[in-house]
Order: sequence, then C-alpha cells, then structure tokens
Amino acid sequence: MSAEIVNSHIATPEIANLPAAPMMSAVPNPALAELQDIIHPDPIGAWPWAIGYWLVLAIVISLITLLVIWLRKRARYFAPRRAAKQLLNQLDRQAPSYVSDVNSILKRTAMSYLSREAIASLDGKAWATWLDSYLPAHKRQRIGPLLTKRHQATPLTLDEANELHALTQAWLASKAKLNAPELSQINAQVMPVDSQKSEAQC
Repeated sequence: MSAEIVNSHIATPEIANLPAAPMMSAVPNPALAELQDIIHPDPIGAWPWAIGYWLVLAIVISLITLLVIWLRKRARYFAPRRAAKQLLNQLDRQAPSYVSDVNSILKRTAMSYLSREAIASLDGKAWATWLDSYLPAHKRQRIGPLLTKRHQATPLTLDEANELHALTQAWLASKAKLNAPELSQINAQVMPVDSQKSEAQC
C-alpha cells in the first residue's frame, strides 16, 4: 500500500467507516395523496341581517312615522291660532275699533275649531265665560268686561288695550282642546232675553 493511500485513510477515518445513505424512494405515499388542503370558512359578513335587527329597524321606522304624523296634525291644529296671533300683533291698540277687531279674531279662531252654530250666537256673559274657561285662573273675569266696552263710544285706554292684548295672547296660546259651550252658558245668555219679552207682554 502506498504512502498516499495510508495518509488519506488516516486523515478521514469517520468518512471511511460511515455506512452508505439510503436512497430516497421516488414512489409517492398513497395515504398522503388522499389528504386535502384545510378549507377555511367564509368570513362573517354584515348582510343579511338577523331577524332581531329587522325587528328593531321596523320599530324605529314605525316610531318615526308616528312622530311625523303627530307633529303634522299638531301643526295643522294650531295653525289657526298662529294666524290669529299674527293678526292680533298687526292691530293698532289705540284704534277705536280695537276691541271689536280683537273680538272678531277670537270668534273667527273659535269657529275654526267648532261649528258656527256653537260660537256665533255667543255674546256677553256666555261668551266671556266660555273664553275664561281657557285662560289661567289668575287671568279670568277680566276679558269679558274689556270686550263689553266695544259697545261703548269711548275707546279703551292704553293700559286696558295692553291688558286685552295680553289676555287674548294667553287665550290663543292655550294648548287645551276647544269644546263647544255647555247648555248652561247658552241658557245664561238666552234667559234674560226671554224674561224681557215676557215682561213686555204683561
């Protein structure tokens, strides 16, 4: 044996003693061939909504619709009073016809809510009593005497005109629903006239 061969065996003794590595088989494993890739579920989307969301949406839409209908009815109901307030503010309080104009505004406003037969015949105490029923308690018993002065030749003083203006505004600002006058109020106006007729016939 030559010296070069001996030296090569001495330099790499591990490599010389290692067994030969087995050869990788080129045939695929049939068990691995049947495996499939992992399928991930689709991401959860916002549509379609669950039944609970539809119920909440339906309730919200219904409430908004009812609110809009109520506001429109309320606006239509108070429209004559708003128009009357504008007419009242345009009147001249020092004019001789101021009391008559205020009384006309009150009658026209009342007839916007009630029948003409129920309001047109009201006058004097019955008219004042009906108006007082829609005024605050501390402002009652004053509008009647002021309206009665429309039959007098002397006009209202400025203080009286201002008081009538304030009382009329308070009546127009009332949120209470107007009701037809009671029979007792109408009879209170008719009875004095009937008694006068009976006395004249005697």
